[in-house]
Amino acid sequence: MPPTQQLAKPRVSSKSGALRVRVRRSREELRQATLEAAREIIMHEGPEALTARRLAQAVGYTPGTIYNLFESLPDVLWQVNRDNFARIAELFADLPGADPATRLRALCTRYLDLVEAEPMVFRALFEGPRRSELFPEWYLNAIADLLTRVANELRAVAPAMSPEAAKSETTALFAAIQGIAQLRSSGRLELLTPVSATVLADSLVKRVLRDAAAQNG
Repeated sequence: MPPTQQLAKPRVSSKSGALRVRVRRSREELRQATLEAAREIIMHEGPEALTARRLAQAVGYTPGTIYNLFESLPDVLWQVNRDNFARIAELFADLPGADPATRLRALCTRYLDLVEAEPMVFRALFEGPRRSELFPEWYLNAIADLLTRVANELRAVAPAMSPEAAKSETTALFAAIQGIAQLRSSGRLELLTPVSATVLADSLVKRVLRDAAAQNG
C-alpha cells in the first residue's frame, strides 16, 4: 500500500451522546502512532500488557488494522525496541577519558541510569518468543553489535584477550548488570544486599577488568 494511501475513511459515531471522529492518517502516520502508543503501554504497564485490542483502542482503529501495519504483535514490540537499541548505542558517545577501564565503568553506570528511568521499556528488550531463532535477524544482530562494542572496550584493556573470550566476559557482565538494574527498578535489590546498584555494578566491572588484565599477562 503506498505511503500516502489512507487506511480508513473518517468515521463519525455517536455513543452516549458524544461524537467521536476517526482522524484520517496515512499508513506511515498510523504506524508511528501505533509505536508511540505501544511504548506508552509498555512504559506504564509492562510488555505483557501489549495487545492488539489495547493498541487499536489507543489509536482509534480496529485490531485488524494493527495486523495490516505490522507482521505480528511481537513485531510491534521489536520495532519499539529498535529505537531502544539506538538509545543504548548513544551511551557510547562521549565516554569520559581515554582510559578504557574508566570508559567501561562509565558505560555501565549510564546503562543502569537508563534502565532505572524506564524499567519496563528496557525489560521488554528480552521479551518475545522463547527461542532465539524466532527473532528477526536484525534483532539478533542488534544484540550482537551491542555486545561487540562492549567487548571492544574490554579488549582495549587487555589486547591479548581473544575476541571469543572478550565476548564471553561481556555477555556475562551484561546479563549481571541487566539483572541488577531490574532488581533495583522492582525494589527487590535490597532483599539481597544493602549495597547500591551503582556500587554493585561497579564492583562487577572492576572484577572483570582485573581478570582481563590478568589474562593479558
